[in-house]
Amino acid sequence: RLQNGVFGPDHSLPTMTIDEYLAEEKRRGGMVDGGGQTSSGGATQEEDEDGMEKADAETMKKREWDEYVEANPKGSGNTLNRG
Repeated sequence: RLQNGVFGPDHSLPTMTIDEYLAEEKRRGGMVDGGGQTSSGGATQEEDEDGMEKADAETMKKREWDEYVEANPKGSGNTLNRG
């Protein structure tokens, strides 16, 4: 028994194929067949504009930070108190 385990894998091997697993999940009810409204409809114009507003706000925040970093290079802080 010990000799058989010497050249065996260190991990557990799969006991079923992916197709068998998916069939089992469907049988248990863990998967839903068909698409809902989100998978067939796509994003609406209103949702897209909200996403664009968030992206624009994020872009503006990154631009402001970039301008701040350019205006205040590293090491340009309190240079009068160097002892």
